[in-house]
Amino acid sequence: MYINTNAKQLVRIMLVIFSIFIINGCKSDMQITSPSTTTGGQTAKNSTISGQVINSSTGIPIDSALVYIVGQSSSQQIYQTALTDVQGKYSITVSLTANANFTIYVTKSGFVQDTTAVTVTYGSDYSVSLISLAASGNTQKPSGNPVSIYLISQSTQSIGVQGSGSVETATLTFVAVDSSGTPIDLNHSVVVNFTLGANPGGTITPSPSSVQTNDQGQASVNISSGTKAGVVQVYASINLGTKIIYSQPVALAIFGGLPDQAHFSIVPSMYNFPGYDIFNLINPITVLVGDKYSNPVRPGTVVYFHSTSGIIDGSAITDANGVGSVNLRSGNPIANNTPYGIGFAEITGYTADENKNMIYDSVKILFSGIAQNPVVSPTTFDIPNGGFQNFNYTVSDENGNPLAKGTTINVSVSGANVAAQGDVAVTLPDTQSKTWTQFSFQVYDTADTVNVAGPVSIIISTNGPNGSSSTTIYGTSH
Repeated sequence: MYINTNAKQLVRIMLVIFSIFIINGCKSDMQITSPSTTTGGQTAKNSTISGQVINSSTGIPIDSALVYIVGQSSSQQIYQTALTDVQGKYSITVSLTANANFTIYVTKSGFVQDTTAVTVTYGSDYSVSLISLAASGNTQKPSGNPVSIYLISQSTQSIGVQGSGSVETATLTFVAVDSSGTPIDLNHSVVVNFTLGANPGGTITPSPSSVQTNDQGQASVNISSGTKAGVVQVYASINLGTKIIYSQPVALAIFGGLPDQAHFSIVPSMYNFPGYDIFNLINPITVLVGDKYSNPVRPGTVVYFHSTSGIIDGSAITDANGVGSVNLRSGNPIANNTPYGIGFAEITGYTADENKNMIYDSVKILFSGIAQNPVVSPTTFDIPNGGFQNFNYTVSDENGNPLAKGTTINVSVSGANVAAQGDVAVTLPDTQSKTWTQFSFQVYDTADTVNVAGPVSIIISTNGPNGSSSTTIYGTSH
């Protein structure tokens, strides 16, 4: 017949109990009791014995380990069993009429049994020290002294600043090994110190700052974020006599928190977008989102968008720099119905802050139309010998708005002994201001010794994203 390891251990424990019972059987006042039993002389009171069982190598809680307590208090003989839960925790309640001494047996298939002795005070609970079970059949050879230390595991590659709603602590586990690469054993256990290298500041803390290696040569540290985003470097070091052994720096990213109204911005690629008459042109819109510490918000923050004209992508997702982007496409409805005037539209982006309040920013976009022929004044002229003539001209779209960035304006003059100066070669910036629709130049006679009338022509031309246009006027010069 097959009997599993837990059952075998239980049989052994029962034999121990039976032996105790036989040895003490001649005592007429002896009894075996459950938690609800009371005996004469003193009122019985409940006491809870609790603790946790972990794997001695990994520190991971052990589920379903058998915990068996055997004890004696005055005339009471007590025994109870329990199984650990998924967190390796157990709890046993006993009824005592006096102080009691207990032996706690812990067994689990694949592990070496542990025995712990405790004394429970009458009427009080007792918390048992952490019980570590070693895996059975562990034949790891003895190690030497450590010669190096390195990272073997990291719970997460990034954490969030305090109050970000993201995980704020990362666990880093290092292992110290000897010259053969074997993790150091308990006989060669050392203290590992943890320090920070480059970091953004903001009360970042390693905890603990130092720890003793376990039987697998491992030491773990928790890194908790502060109030600033950035990258923090973590070092593990061992002081071995006069020698210091360092690990390579481990980089851990700290991301920002939730959006903040004061750090929320929307910026278009073009403030002047030549899409009033041409559909399906694209104007990328960028959103920049920071938290209350002025750091980029955590990656994956969603920002929603709305436009009063054309079509815009519904949302953007921020990256590690707090930046997201959507595309605005020209189309219906045409930008005619805003407080800013014909041709103007409003783009709004919005999200929520840490208090679940909506925050937003908006930007005004000019949808500029087709370039109109320049309007010049005067349209006729007669420049006297050695004299000049001033001209004013307007360059705009059909709504009187400035043309888009990159539009070039040129004024060329043809005729004998004449030249022009002023706004004769202009390149427009990305602007919505109508001041960039008004220009002027001067044509003057370059030879004042000859007074002979001759024809002069002036061409004002534009070329750019809104198309091309031109106007020609004629006159004379003496």
